[in-house]
Amino acid sequence: MSVKLFLGRRASKVLSVRPFRIFKFIAFLLAAVAAWAPLYAQSASDTSTSKVLTAAKDDLRTEELKTINSKGDDATAFISPADGSIYFTSSRSGKQVLYVSKRLPAESASDHASHWSEPQVFAELPAKENISSLSVAGDGVTAVVGVCNRPDAILQSCDIYQGELIDGTLSHLVPLGKPINTEWWEGQPCISQDGQLLFFASDRKGGHGGIDIYMCTRTAEGTWSDPVNVSFNTGGDEMSPYIARDNQTLYFASNRGPGAQGGYDIYVTRRTGENEWTEPKNLGAAVNSKYDELFFYVPPSEDAVYFSSDRPGGEGSFDLYREYVQPAPPKPKYVTLTGRILDAETSQPITSTPEIAIAFSNGGESIPNESSGKEYSVKVLAGSLVHITVGAQNYVSNALEIQAPGSDAQPVLTQDISLTPSHARIYGHVINSYNKQPLKATVTLEQLAGGAAPVTVQTDPQTGAYSFNVNPLISYRISTTVPDYQPYEDKIDVPAAREKLISIEKEIRLTPEAVKGFMVFFDVDKYDITPEERAKFPDFIRQVKENPEVRFEINGHTDSTGSEAHNMELSQNRAKAVADYLLSQGVPKEQIALVQGFGKSQPLDPNNLAKNRRVEVQIVGRKD
Repeated sequence: MSVKLFLGRRASKVLSVRPFRIFKFIAFLLAAVAAWAPLYAQSASDTSTSKVLTAAKDDLRTEELKTINSKGDDATAFISPADGSIYFTSSRSGKQVLYVSKRLPAESASDHASHWSEPQVFAELPAKENISSLSVAGDGVTAVVGVCNRPDAILQSCDIYQGELIDGTLSHLVPLGKPINTEWWEGQPCISQDGQLLFFASDRKGGHGGIDIYMCTRTAEGTWSDPVNVSFNTGGDEMSPYIARDNQTLYFASNRGPGAQGGYDIYVTRRTGENEWTEPKNLGAAVNSKYDELFFYVPPSEDAVYFSSDRPGGEGSFDLYREYVQPAPPKPKYVTLTGRILDAETSQPITSTPEIAIAFSNGGESIPNESSGKEYSVKVLAGSLVHITVGAQNYVSNALEIQAPGSDAQPVLTQDISLTPSHARIYGHVINSYNKQPLKATVTLEQLAGGAAPVTVQTDPQTGAYSFNVNPLISYRISTTVPDYQPYEDKIDVPAAREKLISIEKEIRLTPEAVKGFMVFFDVDKYDITPEERAKFPDFIRQVKENPEVRFEINGHTDSTGSEAHNMELSQNRAKAVADYLLSQGVPKEQIALVQGFGKSQPLDPNNLAKNRRVEVQIVGRKD
C-alpha cells in the first residue's frame, strides 16, 4: 500500500511500505548551554553503547511515556544533560510544534521508570511552517534544522537550515542551500558534537533507494562539503540518522529487508574510513518489534535508550518509548577517586596551587576534596558519575568526567589530571599619535571576568615599550591615561595556547586633547550621510581648520551581512562619502592622510550590526 511518509514530505512523494499514519517529528540535541561542555567530554565507550543493547530480554523494561504522548504523532526525544528535561515534537495541535517536559523525581529508590511534567510549547514557527527536526552541536549554539513550508525553501518544501540557540531560543534560520538542499525532500539533520560531521536523509535523485542517508564534513573554511551518499544505503529506505558522541557510531532506521523484526527497525554501524562503514547490525528485540521503530537516541547520563514506535498500546499513531534495564537490588559500595594535578609539558606536579571543584554530574551536588595541595581525593558510591574541574594560575583550565567503577571493581581508581601551561603575552608601545614619539605611561590590564586584581606596568621612557604575561582563553581590558592626552581603553581576547608562546601586539597611540576623531553611522547597505549624522561634522571641521598641521585618516566599515566583495566596495564608498563631504566644507585635501575601506573585517561590536555600519575618522599625526 502506498502511503505518504513523514516529517513534512511533499504530498506527491509516496513509498510502498507497511501502512502507517502521516506524521512529523524531531530528534535533536538540546540542553542548557552552560552544562553541555563538560558532559560531552565522556569517553567513546560511555557514549556509543548502552547496557540495554546487550541485556537479556527478560531484564529489559519498555516504558511508554504516557504523560508526554498524545493522540497526535510524538517523536523520539533529546534528554537535556543540564536538568534531565525531554524535548520532542508533536502534531497534537495540527502542525509540528516543539515541546519540553521536565523530569520529575522517582517515587522511590526502586522506581526506575521515568516521570515527566505536563508538556509545554517550547518553539513554534508561524503559519504553516513546521520544525520537523533539530540537532545541536556540543557548543550549545550551532544548530542544523529540518524546516518545512518556509518561503525561502527550495520549492517551499522541506530543506535543511542552519541556526543558533541563544538564550534558550532558536533563531537566525538560514537555508544551507545547494548542494545540501535540492528540489527533492531533505530532512532529519544530525550534527556531531564537535560540529565537524553532518548527516541527513533525502529522497533526491541518484540515491540507492527511496530515502538514503547522506554525510557532509566541515571544510577548513567552515563550510560543508558536498553530500556523500553513505556506503551502507540500500534499495530500501535509510533514515533518521543519529551520530553518537564518539563521532564513529551511527544509528539509523531502515526497512532494508531480510533479518528485520518488521517494518522499520533500528540499525547500528561504525565508521572505519572516509566513507567506510561496518555492516549494519539490527539491534534486535531489545528495541525493535514487528511494527515501526525510528529515531533512536542514547541519552548522556542514564542507562536507557529512547525511540519512537507505532506499536499497539500507545496514545496515538507514533509515541515515545524508553527502554531500560531493570537493575538488581543495589549493593552499596564506595570507591575512592584520586589523582594528581600535573603539568602537561613536564608530567610533574604543577607549579601553582590549583583550584579543584568536584561535583556529581547528574544532580550537580558538590563533593568536598578530601586531599589538599596538588591532589584530589573523594569517596563516592560505586557507579557514580563525577565531574572534576581544575584551574590554576598560568594554566589552561581542564575538566573531565570520571565514572566510578561498579560493585565488582577495585576500591580505588587513580586518574591524574594534566593542565597545559599558558604561555602568552601582550606587548606594544605607547606613542604620541601626532609625532610618533614614545610616551611615559602607566598601562593597566584587567580581566573582564574572574575577579582577578588589575595589573599595571610602566612603559620604557626611551621607547614607550610595555608587556604583560597573560593567560590564554581570557578577555582583558587594556587602558592608560596620560595628562593632556585622550584616555585610551580597548578589549583584547587572548586565544587558546596552541603554541609555547602567543604574542599579541597592541600598539597604543594617544591623541592630544586638542582634536578628537569621531564616528559616522549609516543605514543598512547605504553610504549616504543622514542629516542626523551630518550634525557631527561642524565641530571637527572647525578644529582641523584651526590646526592645519593635523593629519587624519578615514576608515570605512560594514556589518557582517553580505559577501566580502560587496562589503569591501560598500565600506570604500562610505569612507569616500565622508571624505567628499569634508572637502566640500573647506577641509584641505592635504590634511586627509588616507581614505580606505575594511569591509566587514573589523566589527566594532559583533552583537550589534548597527554599530558596525560606520566610518571612523581618526587623528593619526601632524605634518612633519
